[in-house]
Amino acid sequence: MTTQKQLQTLGYWLHHTSALHRRAFSTETKKFGLTTEQYGLLLQLCDFERVSQKRLAGLIHKDQATTGKIVEKLEVKGLLKRQPDPSDRRAFQLYISDNGRDVLNKLIPVAEALEVQAWEGISAEEMHFFENIMHRLQENLHNKNVNEDE
Repeated sequence: MTTQKQLQTLGYWLHHTSALHRRAFSTETKKFGLTTEQYGLLLQLCDFERVSQKRLAGLIHKDQATTGKIVEKLEVKGLLKRQPDPSDRRAFQLYISDNGRDVLNKLIPVAEALEVQAWEGISAEEMHFFENIMHRLQENLHNKNVNEDE
């Protein structure tokens, strides 16, 4: 049974809002045969061409095994390519293919439209306030995780 107090926690609000956002965007990515995670990975490859799988895992906040599975699926779909790393024969560099870039070019406006819809009725001042709070929350949680790792 969910209590009123549980419905007022940070975890609840973040999870519930994220789930609604992911569900809305997932409807769109499915039209292109992608998941939201695959979209996010391709988006990172646009910014970080020829990146190692290990680095990419850090960029998308996934472990290397999960990232490897996503990479394999995108490679089969022809949306990304692997190339041997010239500095390490055991490693590969990943980059987005022309097909991957085409899919992203179609999905990015959809993602932008969803952002506009999500922020509807929220003023620029409220957005700025929200962003500041989110940065502070992330910093607090990052500091907690760093301190626990020591």
